[in-house]
Amino acid sequence: MHPPAPHTGVMRALRAVIVAATLVLAGLAGLVASQPARASGASPYLPLNLSPEIERKVEQVLILAGAPVMTRPVPVARVLAALPAACERDEVLCTQVRHYLDRYFRTATVTHASVEVAAANHSRAALPNAHGERVDAPVDASAVASYRPFEHLLLSAGAVAYGGTDARFDPDGTLLSFGNEYMQLDAGYRDQWLSPSTDSSMLISTQAPAMPSVTLSNQKLIGRAGFEYQVFVAQMSRSARITWNGGYTTGHPRLAGLHLGITPVAGWAIAGNALYQYGGGARPSSFGGLFGSLFRRTTLANNSNSATDSRFANRDISITSSYTFPGKTPLETYVEYAGRDSFHGELYRFHQTALTAGVHIPELFGRFDLTLEASEWQNGWYTDYVWQDGMTVDGDVIGHWGASWRNFDNAAGAHSAMAQLGFTLRSGDLVNLRYRMLDNAGYANANYSLAQMLSLEYAQPRDGYTRGLTLDAGRDEFGAGFVRLAAFVRLDGGDQGMDEDASAYDASDANGGEGDQGTTADDPGVRAPRGLERFVDLGASGGKLGLDLGGFSAASEAAVPRYRSVASPHLGVGLRRAVSAHTDLGVRVELDDFDGLMVALRILDLRYRVGEHFALGAFGGFARYSGPTPAQGYYGGFGLQWRGVMGHWDLSLDDRFFNALQRDKVLPSDQAAASNGDPVEWYLMQAPSLYLSHAF
Repeated sequence: MHPPAPHTGVMRALRAVIVAATLVLAGLAGLVASQPARASGASPYLPLNLSPEIERKVEQVLILAGAPVMTRPVPVARVLAALPAACERDEVLCTQVRHYLDRYFRTATVTHASVEVAAANHSRAALPNAHGERVDAPVDASAVASYRPFEHLLLSAGAVAYGGTDARFDPDGTLLSFGNEYMQLDAGYRDQWLSPSTDSSMLISTQAPAMPSVTLSNQKLIGRAGFEYQVFVAQMSRSARITWNGGYTTGHPRLAGLHLGITPVAGWAIAGNALYQYGGGARPSSFGGLFGSLFRRTTLANNSNSATDSRFANRDISITSSYTFPGKTPLETYVEYAGRDSFHGELYRFHQTALTAGVHIPELFGRFDLTLEASEWQNGWYTDYVWQDGMTVDGDVIGHWGASWRNFDNAAGAHSAMAQLGFTLRSGDLVNLRYRMLDNAGYANANYSLAQMLSLEYAQPRDGYTRGLTLDAGRDEFGAGFVRLAAFVRLDGGDQGMDEDASAYDASDANGGEGDQGTTADDPGVRAPRGLERFVDLGASGGKLGLDLGGFSAASEAAVPRYRSVASPHLGVGLRRAVSAHTDLGVRVELDDFDGLMVALRILDLRYRVGEHFALGAFGGFARYSGPTPAQGYYGGFGLQWRGVMGHWDLSLDDRFFNALQRDKVLPSDQAAASNGDPVEWYLMQAPSLYLSHAF
């Protein structure tokens, strides 16, 4: 075994300093006579999966303001920018969120604290998005204290701890933050979440403990296009299973992350994300090598030191989109399409993919908060043959919680679903009911069962804190039942006794006096939405569905894919709104039966109205086909529409193109087809559809 990496001692010393700083700053927060601090400069972050009651309220504010969130934790500056628009819709909600945010405007204070005690039967199941905590942990606690010596410098001391068999103390939330709304540097233990989804994130989430990292990002959207960026480098936990030069090397792999996004239209954001696991022990880990691998195949030059593996990094990639819609019942829709690496070396196509879609309706029937979310991923996620401990921190996957509910090395695909309903009682108490489901693929041969988890939370907000009970019950992936009852107290229900004057901040401080970051209709650079249209499509579709078995030889590359004619009824459901005098933008889901269910998600559904009765359309998104195992990929197309052909009915003709919906050959029946040396096959199709649309 190789000796520890030379920087291991340095990291241990850094951790000791961070723990000491946690205690010192916590004391400062309670002793310093504080004055209100400005909201500009370095922005603090809201808790992530630590204080669910206030986190749900913040999500509601952002949806009401039409401000999509593409990464988390959410900066306080983003919430401040969204409050003016949200307050026009729900003043009571805004008052509650403002009351909570007051704590962030003191020079020194405790911004978050939580304690929970629980009783449970023995279960090794990991709680979803709980920083590595298990069901049977008898106690957990978290806290964050902050000190702002001047406007552009913020010191935060935080920790997450839990007891039980896997007892752990992690200085999560301990950061040194420096900068302003356009460029902020965070050094320390910062959570990362590269997805608009709230229950699952394929690339990185809070399923595992936070890693020590350095992050550079903007807190305010830049320019008329609403540009945002985030770049970070983190150190993963120690691994002794890193292949190199014909054997193993031991060390701490590094994890680099990249997020680039835009908000070109009020309410709609789209982004690209990437993770790179590299280095560790004797493996190359230079910044030059990392930069060279960002947008190329992850390989090193062949030499005597790369006999075992020539890749520089293990890479995950995703495209995410989120669209918020106004109206009497506002809602948010979001989609994440991810892959483990490029498909046949083509950077714009992904291999071993995942697809997540969700909808969040914060004011259903005026009182209910409803979220629906579903994910499906193919084989291979979070594992690798070079970094054989995979994308994990101390044994916990860094991404989707469902991938923790399996035998790790048995990296079969799976699908999950989540439904959450929250509401407020007349007394002001909060009730939240959540159901989660996970189904690992049957070809795994691991005796998996359908995993389910039902959670009921009852919370009582009080002056300065929230108390309550949580009941979790279900079965894990092997059919073993579990029950967990917990009681909690959280410092998230009040202003901690601050003077009323401390809450009289100006929201424009968060973004240099420019209002709302260009994400609402108040932005002079974005035309205000002029209407919301809901519609249903009914019709027929068909075409020729092709199957390409792949291959690397010249003969197989020249082979013609196998096509067969298919026809199907066609069903679609969508939303659109006007973004200019003639242009509408929306989202849509389409369902067809092409000898297997084809589900298509339009993340961009563009319609250009020509006169009173005609319109041109263009669209793009992602599709999932029910082959022997699910196949996923891109789709897009264009269309014509005759508006008002019969009353409120429109007649549309679309031409859709499904491009390389790929799946790995993982079934026994696939092995004969795999003799060409290609482990992947994919579906191709051109599918015209004729349908009537009814708007309501």
